Amino acid sequence: LKFRALNSSVSAPTPAAPPPVPVAPAVVASAMAKEIKGSLVSLSKGNVAKFDDSGLNKVKYYAFFFSARWCPSCRKFTPSLVEFYNRIKPQHAEFELILVSRDRTEADAEKYMQSHPLPWPAIKFADIKSKAKITGYMGPGIPCLVFVDEEGAVLSDSYVNGKYVGPGKVMQDIEAKLTKR
Repeated sequence: LKFRALNSSVSAPTPAAPPPVPVAPAVVASAMAKEIKGSLVSLSKGNVAKFDDSGLNKVKYYAFFFSARWCPSCRKFTPSLVEFYNRIKPQHAEFELILVSRDRTEADAEKYMQSHPLPWPAIKFADIKSKAKITGYMGPGIPCLVFVDEEGAVLSDSYVNGKYVGPGKVMQDIEAKLTKR
């Protein structure tokens, strides 16, 4: 008997495709990160410059500080907030404090940032009016500090049921939340 190769026209098998390489999930910016991205400035060598907001996707908590150079209570409170930030921020990349100036001019807002000097970023003066979501957090007076999560839910406020409790209470709440284990 002679055997004839069946399907002799079939070529060698094609190797299976390698398994897909896992891809890291895309980092999705939170609602607050999207709201402020591209609108922040900070002090750089004593001058106000664009803030590097590439790390905002890691931030889970924000505090918005509504303040102004013309406000004596704000100027009195600001050094304690600077001390607080300088103590808390290095251990908590998941937190950022942001100035929302209530000054009347950009020059006054910049002088205020430089006078203490403020180690945290600020919303660019020209962009403040377009940030209704953020300015909507502000109470009827300043200084006002509002602590929110990454989606914008208020966690603590200088005003409770319309009564001014002050930014010191908010600082305590921030510290308690960030150091909670």
